[in-house]
Amino acid sequence: MDTKTLFGVLLVAGIVGGFSINSYFMNNETIEDNIIDVEVGNEAPNFTITDTEGNSFNLSDFENDKVVVLEFMNMGCGSCHNFEKNVLKSYCDDDTMPEDVKVISLTQTENEDKDKLEERAEDKNWTYAMGSEEMTDAFGADRSPSIVIIDKDGLITFSESGSMSKSELEEKINEALE
Repeated sequence: MDTKTLFGVLLVAGIVGGFSINSYFMNNETIEDNIIDVEVGNEAPNFTITDTEGNSFNLSDFENDKVVVLEFMNMGCGSCHNFEKNVLKSYCDDDTMPEDVKVISLTQTENEDKDKLEERAEDKNWTYAMGSEEMTDAFGADRSPSIVIIDKDGLITFSESGSMSKSELEEKINEALE
């Protein structure tokens, strides 16, 4: 296939794809209606989740008591596994981890393999829980891993997708503790 033909095929595919997406949103909702901004400084949406041991809890259970670190992850995500192994494990096993910090790793959907999640949770000093698409959407955690830090007043102090170093995590948690 020559360059002009390939360019023509790609151009037509892009136009058709653009019309399809535009048609979907015009018939249903606007793009803006589908984007949920979780901004630093805003109150975090409350949630109820169940950990791997069957205990249910709400975000509001930690209000005025703990800074909550949420790691939205995907069981098959290598970046998530490396972040947990190299950063969260180190932070949570560190003797200097403040007692008023709660770290929770949760799946981004309810369809994750619960048995694998339970295996991953063994011998960890933080909580693993089944998340949901609604919770992922509410926090804007569209990539794995996504880290959200919520202070004791229930306000979001940090929200970003992607891994970070232990020192960066500590810095962001310490800012939330202030």
